[in-house]
Amino acid sequence: MFSLQTLASGLLAASLCVPVAAAPPFFNPFVRHNLAATLGPQLSSGAALYTKSDSDFAKHDERWTQWNAPTFSAVVEPASEKDVVATIQYATSNGIPFFAQGGGHGYSGTLSIIQNAIMIKLQTNFGSALYNAHDKSVSVGGGAKYSVLAEAAYAAGRELTVGSCPCVGAVGGALSGGHGRLQGKHGLGLDALKSMRVVLANGTALDVSAERNVDLWWGMRGAGQNFGVVVSATFNTFPETPGAMHYDGELILDGTQLEEVFEILNEMVPTWPAGLAFDVLFAAFPGSLNPVIVLSMIYAGPKREAAQYTHRFAALKGSLMFTENMYTWADLPFKAAGGSIAASCGTTKLRSTYSNNVRTFDPKVQRDAWNKYGEFLQAYPNANGTGVLWEIFGTQRVTEIPANASSYAFRDRVTMIGLLQFDYTDPSILPGIEAYGKAWRQQSIENSGWDDDKLYVYPNYARGDEPLDSLFGYEHWRIEKLRQLKKEYDPTDAFRGYHDVWSHSGKDHHGHSERGDLK
Repeated sequence: MFSLQTLASGLLAASLCVPVAAAPPFFNPFVRHNLAATLGPQLSSGAALYTKSDSDFAKHDERWTQWNAPTFSAVVEPASEKDVVATIQYATSNGIPFFAQGGGHGYSGTLSIIQNAIMIKLQTNFGSALYNAHDKSVSVGGGAKYSVLAEAAYAAGRELTVGSCPCVGAVGGALSGGHGRLQGKHGLGLDALKSMRVVLANGTALDVSAERNVDLWWGMRGAGQNFGVVVSATFNTFPETPGAMHYDGELILDGTQLEEVFEILNEMVPTWPAGLAFDVLFAAFPGSLNPVIVLSMIYAGPKREAAQYTHRFAALKGSLMFTENMYTWADLPFKAAGGSIAASCGTTKLRSTYSNNVRTFDPKVQRDAWNKYGEFLQAYPNANGTGVLWEIFGTQRVTEIPANASSYAFRDRVTMIGLLQFDYTDPSILPGIEAYGKAWRQQSIENSGWDDDKLYVYPNYARGDEPLDSLFGYEHWRIEKLRQLKKEYDPTDAFRGYHDVWSHSGKDHHGHSERGDLK
């Protein structure tokens, strides 16, 4: 007997977690600096400092993926904003790279520029949430996870858009968009942001909102990792779904119905309901290398309403399993997809992605993609946790908000987000992964249904080799505005570890971070 939890699944859990910063990777000043003696006295009594000389250091610098990951020579667990400021000022004054970590799920290849850094680990003491009854908002620390944010809102009879995976950092996820199942009702995660407390590379702490530092407010919501460390943020919330329960339908198909699945989806997309969210996944059948199609169908409302959108899929022949359940919104991240999403929160593996957003599905192209996915599994059994995922969410509220309201660019192109996520343990298969990944992405670009055949990437799913336009917008003014903000708030380009806005189809102005030349 099997369940969806047995499907290897990091596939539904991706999202960047935190702002990052780095100094040149070839410079390792730890040979000259004794942090315990120099930085230690500057920290509060509640803070903790760990270095590689500590026997348990490995448990303090864990991350969700080891692919192109940053490396650390020390970890600071700050107990206060002053500790964050002190650590940043110490690092910048000594030329030491630093990195602030929330949920630890960021997996862009650009993070590899950060080597021998000081990690500012926010999860430990900045991981809580507080509901504010006076304005029905939730305030969180910079290290709070989506599950913590969701539980605080749910306990007050409220909800907002959060990511599907409970262990992803809530603030980091929102900084680059924050798409999720309820975005059709409430907008993106960044749209719910009310304010932020941001520490710049010079140690200045700023209140950032629609009323204060409004230019930085625009840049933080979509490209925030370029400007500072968010130590706290406040999110607006919304009345919970009537009945407070969400439908979860889980279907596994053998693949013979693939064309019909995508034809039905194409018919549904033009009138896709605000509260409906589908994950369509190609995954390896448990205990084998044979691909199956997994449909995770979530609806914010009762089963009788969900049935009008799910019955055509449930009636397809060749079903291997179909289950239906009702969950509270707070439980959904842990129980949807048979619990496989929450189960994917473990560390130690190599995980990487290729991504593209599309307008429509070509069933013939999806059949070809299915065949190539099966061939990849046979050729690389070590990567049997790899899968192709399409997330299909509502966009009503997302598109109601003006496109120029924030630095997030592609409000009209987030209905169907494609993600090829690799999950493996043998680094020697990387050449095969890159060849398959690039071919899949190019096929997706050429058959996306957009009239310009350009690459459109949700920034939290970017690999790191894409042109910046595909993340931050093809209108020239967007990149230029972000670069002007960079000059003002991070003139030394300290925060360049994650999709640096100075980098564009080549090396940035410091000679770091090569970018790709895709369409």
